[in-house]
Amino acid sequence: MITVASTARVERDPGRWSLRSRVTTAFAASSGLMALVLVLAVFAVVSDENRTFSDRLNHRPALLVVCALAAALVGAAVGVWVSRRMLKPLRDVAEAAALIASGELGTRLPDSNDQDLASTVASFNRMVDSLQRRIDREHRLFGDVSHELRTPLTTLTTAVGVLGRYRDDLPPRSRQALDLVIAEVEHLRRLLDDLLALARVEAGMHHGDADPVSVGDLLAHTLHDSHRPAELLTVADEVTVLGRKLELERAVVNLLKNADRHGGGAVAVTVRRDGVDAVIEVDDAGPGVAAADRDRIFERFATSRAGRRATTGGTGIGLALVAETVATHRGRVECTERPGGGARFVIRLPLIDREGRHQLVTQL
Repeated sequence: MITVASTARVERDPGRWSLRSRVTTAFAASSGLMALVLVLAVFAVVSDENRTFSDRLNHRPALLVVCALAAALVGAAVGVWVSRRMLKPLRDVAEAAALIASGELGTRLPDSNDQDLASTVASFNRMVDSLQRRIDREHRLFGDVSHELRTPLTTLTTAVGVLGRYRDDLPPRSRQALDLVIAEVEHLRRLLDDLLALARVEAGMHHGDADPVSVGDLLAHTLHDSHRPAELLTVADEVTVLGRKLELERAVVNLLKNADRHGGGAVAVTVRRDGVDAVIEVDDAGPGVAAADRDRIFERFATSRAGRRATTGGTGIGLALVAETVATHRGRVECTERPGGGARFVIRLPLIDREGRHQLVTQL
C-alpha cells in the first residue's frame, strides 16, 4: 500500500511563525528602516528656512547621497540575512539527501517549528523511513533465502562427495557428468558464501569492532596467505586506517581473484598516501575494462561487455562485496586504466592519526 505524503496535514500552532510570516516581517522591517532614513534626509533638507527648496537640495547633495547609501546598505544587509534564513531549510534537505545517498539511512531532518516547513520535513522523514524499511526487508529476504539454501546444498555436496569416491568405477560418460555436477555444486557453494557475506555487510553485521590497521602489514599478510609472491607488494608510505581486518583482507583477496580470472593475474599491489587517504592499488595484466563498464562492474552479477574474459567461473558478487565493504569503512573503490595497459583497481580509505581519529581535510 502506497501512502501519498502530500495528503498528510500538519496542525497549525498559533504560537509558531510561518516562513511567509517571517519573510513578510523581515521585508516590512527593512522597508520601514529605509523609509525612516529617507524621512530623516528630507527633514534635514527642509529644515533650513533661509533657502528655497531647490537651494536646499543643491546645498545638501552629500547628505542625500549618504542617506541613499545608508538605506541601500540596510536593505542589502536585511536581504542577505533573509536569503540565508530562507535557504537554510533547502541546505538542510540537500545535506540530508546526500548523506542518505551515501548509505547513511539513519539520517533524518530535525523537527521544524515553521508551519510551512513542518509538513515538508515530516513527509521527507516518512519517505526515508519507508525507504529504509523496504531496504531492510530486501536484505532480510536476501539473507534468508541464501541461508535456507545452505541445507539442501550441504546435502547435495555430501551426495556428490559419496559419488566421487566411486568415480573410477563409473563409465567415461558418467565420470564426465559427475565432474560437471561437482564443478556446479562448488560454484553454487561459493555463490552462497558470497551472497551471505554481502548480506551481512549490507545489514551491518560485522566481524568485531574496527581497530587501527597498518595497511602495509595487512597486504603483506594477505599475499602470504593467498600464496602470492611478496615481490608484488610495494609500500610507498606507511599508512594506518580504522577498519576490520578480516573484511579488508577479504576485499583485497576478491580484487586479486578478479585479476586472476579476468586480467591474467595481478602484476603489482601498491600502498601509498594521497592527502588524507590511504590508497591501495591492484594492477593486472589483462586487456583492461571499458570506460562504460568501470562503474557497472561493482554491481551484483555484472559482467564486462567487452575486453575482459574469464578463465574460471566467478560468482558475480566479488566486486560488489568489495564496494560494500569499502563503503562501510567510509572509503570508495574505483576502476581505472593502468599505465602501460591493463586495469587498476583503487581503494581509498580515510587515514587515522596516532589517537585513532580520522584525519579531516582542512578547508582553506
